[in-house]
Amino acid sequence: MPVYRQFILLFLSFVLISCQSKHHSETLYQQQLFTFGTLVDISILTNDEQQAELVNQQISQFLNQLHIQWHPWQDCELGKINQSFARNKSIIASDQTIDLIKRSQLLSLQSDGLFNPAIGQLVKLWQFDRIEDENYHFQLPKAKQINHYLQQSLSMQQIIIDGNQLSADNNSIALDFGAFAKGLAIEQSIQLLKKNHIKNALINAGGDLKVLGNKQGKAWHIGIKNPLYKKYPNASSIIAAISLNSGEALFTSGNYERFFTLAGKHYHHIIDPRTGFPAIGTLSVTVLDKDAGLADAAATALFIAGPELWPQIAKKMGIKYVLLVAADDQIYLSSAMAN
Repeated sequence: MPVYRQFILLFLSFVLISCQSKHHSETLYQQQLFTFGTLVDISILTNDEQQAELVNQQISQFLNQLHIQWHPWQDCELGKINQSFARNKSIIASDQTIDLIKRSQLLSLQSDGLFNPAIGQLVKLWQFDRIEDENYHFQLPKAKQINHYLQQSLSMQQIIIDGNQLSADNNSIALDFGAFAKGLAIEQSIQLLKKNHIKNALINAGGDLKVLGNKQGKAWHIGIKNPLYKKYPNASSIIAAISLNSGEALFTSGNYERFFTLAGKHYHHIIDPRTGFPAIGTLSVTVLDKDAGLADAAATALFIAGPELWPQIAKKMGIKYVLLVAADDQIYLSSAMAN
């Protein structure tokens, strides 16, 4: 669940790199921007510089719009929905947001509630949106506060959809799509590339990514971060590498992404909806799937499921490719991922 903050577009680079292959003469155009709490790299291969600039601009504007629209606490569509739920009022939502909620309800059911965007208030208690503030002094949420929301049994199924009208059975529900929005944004950005006749590209949001086509005639080769590399002196920062085919997405949830340390204890941002505390037992989970939104949601759900439950949750969610690094340093692979 990424930290939300005001969108800042950093046009840090728009560079072209000439390809060396005689048979693959497309030029690589790259742009980097900041949104959804992370740096997003857009890499496009084309022979048309004007097309690349136009598509990069379209994707940047699109991501900016989604980031604002889906912020849980600001004066935007999702923020207004949460305010309406808190006041026991209904509200009209856009088709895009209705689709987002409907899909989240299904994914929540498939994951046995481990993927649960309805616990926004519980997530907010932990104040992970203050991670970047070096002067902020973290305190643990009070047990009374956590228990209040746990007793509500917050669920996506408590949200009522009637056409484009939304309401909730429980005024403690607040939607936070931090475990899904980035994947959905990447998925929809890939569709934008296709509509603009881009055949080869990569969109990478802080290590979570999806590819289209290939890179200069070769598969996109991606490294998976090793959550153990600081623990062992000779360990590599990359635990595995994988070649992605066109249309494949790779998403990782890790306890090293957003965290703070208090009294010598590590508290990360992936909250277990069953306990109200950061999930235990897992260091990282990597999921490969054709659907970036599903991969994003599943990576969170499987992280929370942990070493014992992840196979059954993966099966229910239709996920075949999984790599899980447990807190005891054991590595688990689905058979498809091992192959």
